[in-house]
Amino acid sequence: MRRLDSEMDNFRRREEAAAHARAEILRLAQAQRTALATSFTDLLGDGGPSDETADEMIRAIREWRDTPSNRSLD
Repeated sequence: MRRLDSEMDNFRRREEAAAHARAEILRLAQAQRTALATSFTDLLGDGGPSDETADEMIRAIREWRDTPSNRSLD
């Protein structure tokens, strides 16, 4: 019986943590005035320019990484 009580307590704690995380994510999305992705297709996005090769995409990403931004620690 103790084991079952312990497992139920663990389950409740995980559920509470998950609910807290969901609420925090929604709060952040609202603060940033953005919508959450609701499907896998939303997460994929548009994929970028259709005529861009993989090498061009990799080159662009490397350039972006090397470019300091306002959020940069450099």
